[in-house]
Amino acid sequence: MHHATFEPCDAQRLQHAVDYALHASREPLDSLLPPWIPGDLKREIKSGCVVSHCATLLFPETVESALEYFEENGWPAATTIPSVLVKRRLVERHWLPEDTDIRVTRLRLTACLAPEVEVFLFPRCSPAYTESIGREERVHGFENHVGLFIDRPDERSLARLADRLETAGQMIYEGSAHNPHENTTMLYFAPSARVATARRRFPRWELQCAGDLTAFAARRRVRTHDLRTAYAMLRANHLDAAAAASAGAATVRRPVPVTD
Repeated sequence: MHHATFEPCDAQRLQHAVDYALHASREPLDSLLPPWIPGDLKREIKSGCVVSHCATLLFPETVESALEYFEENGWPAATTIPSVLVKRRLVERHWLPEDTDIRVTRLRLTACLAPEVEVFLFPRCSPAYTESIGREERVHGFENHVGLFIDRPDERSLARLADRLETAGQMIYEGSAHNPHENTTMLYFAPSARVATARRRFPRWELQCAGDLTAFAARRRVRTHDLRTAYAMLRANHLDAAAAASAGAATVRRPVPVTD
């Protein structure tokens, strides 16, 4: 076992994602959704979506050592591909060079197709990596999310669901990306400031659709001010956890006390 592959905190965060994915494989989708989402919207989501994955960002020693770690733990990993949206978000958040290499893979936990664990890998050997980046991302978990897959959606139904997530669901649309390596389009949603005070290990949600829906996504407005306020609330919500982590450096840090 390559104990140096992941720092203890990252090994624990990975286990949290594995546990959540296994839990999601046994539970109905509506029971996994945040409690503030009304029942009729939960039923609508359940009728048209499946949980495809939960995701987390990790900082292994190298990408190769991470893949060995996954194999040794019995989690077959898909071939790594370049990250699109998460890389873009990290570049913007930490002023990283544009050529920073962030990889993504999927871990298959059971014989069934879903859900899987999506792992974004930012290796510590990267020239762009710093301990402060790793510390901040671990504490806030901004890239932690749950993916809902919609097979062959039409634009009208997708627009309706996105609208309802932003109104009754109290979420905020924060952008999209098309990944040409797997030909899927992702629409991301963060909890609004009003509900961001509820600490959840996977606070963000992704609608993942087959095909290139770039034109559709480009027409959807990002409420920049509301999104900035929401992230400020998410950041403030975890400051106590960060302080506790610094005070208890002798133990494995659990940066985000959560409900799911």
